[in-house]
Amino acid sequence: MRVLEANKEIGYQDDWRKFLDLKRFENDCGNFVLLEGYFEEAHQWEQFNFSKKELKELLKQRLIRLDFDEPSKFGIGDNPDKYDHYFDKIFTICPYTAQWLNKRQNNNKRILICYPTNENYIPKETNKIYDIIYVGNIVSKHVRKDIETMTKFNYRLVSFSKDKLVTSRGVSHKTKLKIISQSKITLVHNLLFLNPYHIINIWRAKDWGKNKAFRLIPHWYEFWKMFTDKNIVIPQTKSRLFESALCRSLILCKKDPFNVIENFFEPNKDFIYYKEGELEQKVDDILKNYDKYQKIIESAYKKAKKYYTTKAFVKDYLSKL
Repeated sequence: MRVLEANKEIGYQDDWRKFLDLKRFENDCGNFVLLEGYFEEAHQWEQFNFSKKELKELLKQRLIRLDFDEPSKFGIGDNPDKYDHYFDKIFTICPYTAQWLNKRQNNNKRILICYPTNENYIPKETNKIYDIIYVGNIVSKHVRKDIETMTKFNYRLVSFSKDKLVTSRGVSHKTKLKIISQSKITLVHNLLFLNPYHIINIWRAKDWGKNKAFRLIPHWYEFWKMFTDKNIVIPQTKSRLFESALCRSLILCKKDPFNVIENFFEPNKDFIYYKEGELEQKVDDILKNYDKYQKIIESAYKKAKKYYTTKAFVKDYLSKL
């Protein structure tokens, strides 16, 4: 296996895929080329700075792609139909997009996977000194409302945002994981909140209405809903699901119309759901009865350690190609 690493200049500073280091396993797999990510219509092969001769030779080989931007990439106008033909297999984090495009393209190229987390970055088990943590930017009023509820507790907000609620701004990947490991609870949602620009781009995608990830998006003839419907969202599996499990922090996940977390973890066995309006009550109950949740924390940790690390991903998927 030859690994073409994700371009370090693309994406945000702490993008999880920049720390995969799958080159460690190049001698453990068969004869193919693996692209770690960031492959979109706007920056395809040119991001690797190949000469024409090198690219010609590369395209003769078996190519495999990791795609951690589905279905969100359709919101920026990307069109995989323009480049999917290069690839023999495509590993994606979206079950709906995999089903949709496999059927439309009449193949089984897309395979659902988790975010494989580099086990070498996972901190050792440590004392919990924070009540609850959220990692990410404040991307919607829904997220802000939940973070404001978090501030009633001994919370941590790790983000690159300049928002005044941020407690740990611009920290390294290693430091972020350490703070998660020091937190009793990790607050998680698995949604992307759309604006009119995203919706218009999704409308441009061929047969977009057949992708169940887009089932809450109004059709063009209901365009006014872009401005009146506050619940236009699509699923987006988050890397922090797997990071928090491996850091032994209880996953407290917001329940939504998609619940993609259940492709990887079992409710009440590996994580806890909360619904709109009940976050404060849930957190308060968990903190008062934290020992009762140790079994759930340990179950998620063992499952993630067995199935959701980079080492497990190589063993269960890449080594079999």
